[in-house]
Amino acid sequence: MSAAEENEGIARAFFEALGRGDRARLSELCSEQLEWTVPRGAALHAGTHRGAQHVFDLMLSAAGDAFVPGSQRLELDLVVANRDAVFAEARVLAKGTNDRAYENVYFFVFEIEDGVIRKLREHVDTRYAAEFFG
Repeated sequence: MSAAEENEGIARAFFEALGRGDRARLSELCSEQLEWTVPRGAALHAGTHRGAQHVFDLMLSAAGDAFVPGSQRLELDLVVANRDAVFAEARVLAKGTNDRAYENVYFFVFEIEDGVIRKLREHVDTRYAAEFFG
């Protein structure tokens, strides 16, 4: 298996573990010094966050009370990998507790080193998210 294929597998496994809320698996996939950068205009968690457990706390609570429990799903539309990075376009869908449907496109850049995710950059339609989350 090539480095690109291994890295794609790591990114896909990350999304699967995140969807299940599987902190143990997320910890296996990520460096303890994980950095997650969210756009400045984001409704939630804008800025750069450091430390895997802190990042997991934020990610797993991101939907908070905004989504009907169990309604959130992530669909990967495109994944491109090389020996150092993975680029993934994903669609996040959920039912809001406000009875509105949430559907936003996210783009993620994973930097992978020694088989673990070191940095994760998120790009998203921040205006749409801000309007939805209020």
